[in-house]
Amino acid sequence: MNFYKFPYAAHVLCPCPASHIKSLVYFIALLLANFGAMPLAVTMAQGPKPIGSPTLGTGTAINATENAFRIDTDIYLDESKPPINTTQTVFLENRVIEWDDTNQRLLIVDYQDQSIQVADLKAQRKCKIKLGELKSRLEELREQMTQEQVSMWTSPGPAVMSEDGTLTLRCQRASYQFRTVVPFAPSMASDYAEFADWSVRLHAVYPPYKPPLLRMQLNEHLRAKQELPSEIRLSDPRLSDPRLSDRKSVENKQAVVKPVVARLIVQNSLNRQDHERIRDWEVLAGTLKTVTDAEYFRPSVAGNPISKGTIR
Repeated sequence: MNFYKFPYAAHVLCPCPASHIKSLVYFIALLLANFGAMPLAVTMAQGPKPIGSPTLGTGTAINATENAFRIDTDIYLDESKPPINTTQTVFLENRVIEWDDTNQRLLIVDYQDQSIQVADLKAQRKCKIKLGELKSRLEELREQMTQEQVSMWTSPGPAVMSEDGTLTLRCQRASYQFRTVVPFAPSMASDYAEFADWSVRLHAVYPPYKPPLLRMQLNEHLRAKQELPSEIRLSDPRLSDPRLSDRKSVENKQAVVKPVVARLIVQNSLNRQDHERIRDWEVLAGTLKTVTDAEYFRPSVAGNPISKGTIR
């Protein structure tokens, strides 16, 4: 299967296929990518120091270190209205846990176990995928793309900064405009970029099959500059008008597209409430039925329209 054949949505905000335009309301990344409602793009809040190693519902101890932090993301289709999606992403020593409050879903990247787990509380199901397998499958899809397709979905150069500090990455089909902040600790930037990459890979290989290349360029910029995004705007003509499915129409309408906006609030450390929240997520996930990836991502299980995407 070639992910290029599918339309794309925007935890990462990624471009989205025409046939899945309606799914944007639910699945707008990883990634990355992460958003919020005020003109001030991000608040860096120095919270209480992490408490020491409570036990999760599964019996696994939380590694409460100085590097643990949380990012809250709000995603907007219309900035004058409430967000259409909200997530809380907790970064621990060996794991990242993201709770999609809108769709009642969990995404857990476990670096020690080398796996990614997705859980849908409404559907009462979960599945686990090995990171190596996910990476290999994306590489196979990438190899199926022609050079023209690669060029269409990648920026020919690095991000360009405007006078107001906004950075832009643009390809023929879509563009990201984003603002960044220097994190409390440099490792926060690399932790975020790594998680955003895995979220992008997941949503490229599985529904909603979002093209990952431009978003992964954004993640690489964050990694290299040791910065976190405070606001990300994804402009894709097909998100505003499903009729714009051909390349010429996309190019003609690029300048008038209303972007999907993600805003992030960063908390530099975890408090007791964060640890209680993690424990609750783990207990809930432990009650769900384990299924195969094919069964989990069936439209009737994973949700149709499909949830969030690659703006964060």
